[in-house]
Amino acid sequence: MNLSELAGQPRAVRVLRRLLETRALPPALLFHGPDGVGKAAAAAAFARALNCTAGARDACPAPAPGTPASCPSCAAFARGLDPDFQRVDAEFQAGLSDKEAAKQRSLSVDTVRHAVRRMEMRSMEGRWKSAVVVDAHTLTPSAANAMLKGLEEPPPRSVWVLVTHRPSELLPTVRSRCQPVAFAALGAPDIARILTARGVGAAEAAAAAADAQGSASRAAAAVNETASVPAAWLSDPMAPFTLAEGLPRELHLSRPRADELVSRAAAWLRRTRGAGAFSSADSRFVLRDIEALRERLRRNCDPRLVTMLAAIRLQELDAVEKAKK
Repeated sequence: MNLSELAGQPRAVRVLRRLLETRALPPALLFHGPDGVGKAAAAAAFARALNCTAGARDACPAPAPGTPASCPSCAAFARGLDPDFQRVDAEFQAGLSDKEAAKQRSLSVDTVRHAVRRMEMRSMEGRWKSAVVVDAHTLTPSAANAMLKGLEEPPPRSVWVLVTHRPSELLPTVRSRCQPVAFAALGAPDIARILTARGVGAAEAAAAAADAQGSASRAAAAVNETASVPAAWLSDPMAPFTLAEGLPRELHLSRPRADELVSRAAAWLRRTRGAGAFSSADSRFVLRDIEALRERLRRNCDPRLVTMLAAIRLQELDAVEKAKK
């Protein structure tokens, strides 16, 4: 995504484009506003645009499938190989400590010190270095104080972007060193367009957007909740793929959501089949496979693949049972 593709945030986009044009950046930016309105996506798009060689006010447009990005910098960023960008979040911290991302409730001082050291290393190509701190309100007090060093004595051509929907929970000393960039609640039409772009039907997208209170993530969660009733999976051939694509992109969020869906599938099967779930060989095989999928999820298997396979196994069982009637 680039800034021009960011839905419903014209004021924030104007501010960011002015910064890109002048390159007169403060040590840190504070992206604040309601949850689920595109702040983290905007932070990544801004960081990408800083080093894009094709334009001054935005990054390269998303390339068509099978075609390369317009510039090497954007191509490296899209593949997650940009050495001058770091996203500091629960998954980043879990990778440093070799722990589960889902269990990272706050950002620790060690994580911030690691990020500060990386920011202090000069870019090999003289490019901008950027760090996006997602859910910055989860910084522990010691972590926030460690970040102050990087904000008080920033290396040249470096910028921190703190993303939060709870700015009041940040230390005042951190907030005072950041230039705020406000994000607004999204309008229902913008949310509906976001959902339809993800493959949600127009009517369903409009209904979810109307009750989302300006948050695209809340609307997506509502759609996923409706689609996550196992009985609904059986009548929709695309349900396995819709469920998988509906998972959050962040691993620390997608893994527990996938576990919830797979557990729900097993519980629904036991409840609807009763004692037959254990007396029927077909049902036992599916239950066994679902439990095996949960175990693979715990061993870092792709959450999307696990969710997809669980839904497919339920559909296969339903087809077998109907064929026997």
